Amino acid sequence: MSRIKFKKGTQKKFLFDVYDTCFVSWLEMADNLSVSLRTLADWKREKYTMSGIAFEKLLKISNKKIDPKNYPYQALSDYWNIKKAAKKGGLALAQKYGGPGTPEGRKKGGKSSQKKRRSFPELYSNCNLRKVILVPRKSQDLAEFMGIFLGDGGVNNAFQITISFNRKNGQDYCKKVKKLIKSLFGIKPVIYALSSPVSKNVIRLVVSSVRLVEFLEKNKIKKGSKVKNQVDVPDWIKKDINYSKSCLRGLVDTDGGIYYHQHSNGRWKSFNVGLCFTNKSKSLLNFVEKTLADMEFHPKRSWSKDNIFLYRESEVLRYRKEIGFSNAHQSKRLDEYLKIKSRKGA
Repeated sequence: MSRIKFKKGTQKKFLFDVYDTCFVSWLEMADNLSVSLRTLADWKREKYTMSGIAFEKLLKISNKKIDPKNYPYQALSDYWNIKKAAKKGGLALAQKYGGPGTPEGRKKGGKSSQKKRRSFPELYSNCNLRKVILVPRKSQDLAEFMGIFLGDGGVNNAFQITISFNRKNGQDYCKKVKKLIKSLFGIKPVIYALSSPVSKNVIRLVVSSVRLVEFLEKNKIKKGSKVKNQVDVPDWIKKDINYSKSCLRGLVDTDGGIYYHQHSNGRWKSFNVGLCFTNKSKSLLNFVEKTLADMEFHPKRSWSKDNIFLYRESEVLRYRKEIGFSNAHQSKRLDEYLKIKSRKGA
């Protein structure tokens, strides 16, 4: 693969100029280039030269607002450093394993290579090894994860999923979801705080696994826009009321919440609490409405058809008792309402 060697100080300027023109976060830029955030950081520090493919992608991302002529560089031919690297690598290999071609050397080298590929698949894009994951059985925990993912998750590509949280009040919930994913699938997610102006209030949980994406696809969760695909809850959840409750909890914890409202009829003022679920998928709205109705709640759909409400205080309190919140922020909001109401009534 050819490399791009910039004049000292120019590679960093080029990357930041692209960043300023394309309005994406560094994480999103790394995803577009199919490299890790660490690799992108090394390029910004000019620790390593940039690949020719990444250079062309960055020019494309900038929508031709960046003129490459303003950044002095040299395109290095393929294998430009092979002689130096081979000599250095050969000496290191000989010192570590002895002479080349020995059975011990081949065995140790193979194990080391396999370990690195499993730990850092993004560094081996042409020869990735799939991560081994647990394939969970149907359970209430799995049903809740499905609700969380259908609420605020997304499938970026064939090997990665993300779930987004509010940076201010979603930190604890994000950590709880991270533990849930690890217990269900046996893989450890990574949490990033986004820095772009548009996403500065967002933290994102990222899981890289081809097998996890395939598992979700088997549960009818497709890659791409959830609104366009009109995602739906898997049938195995709909057929079991306990699974449905857990999935409902995940959906409301991510795409719903507790709110307060005050109204007056001219003589009497009323301060009340409500619960709302908002989504653009008709299938998810229908699921939430039906599950609540099956439990003898009285859900109401808004005139815009994008919201499901519980208006009665008694039903909101019953919701917490029978379904509950895994997102502590929602339960805290309800407790705050009860304190305010108590003071108003005093």
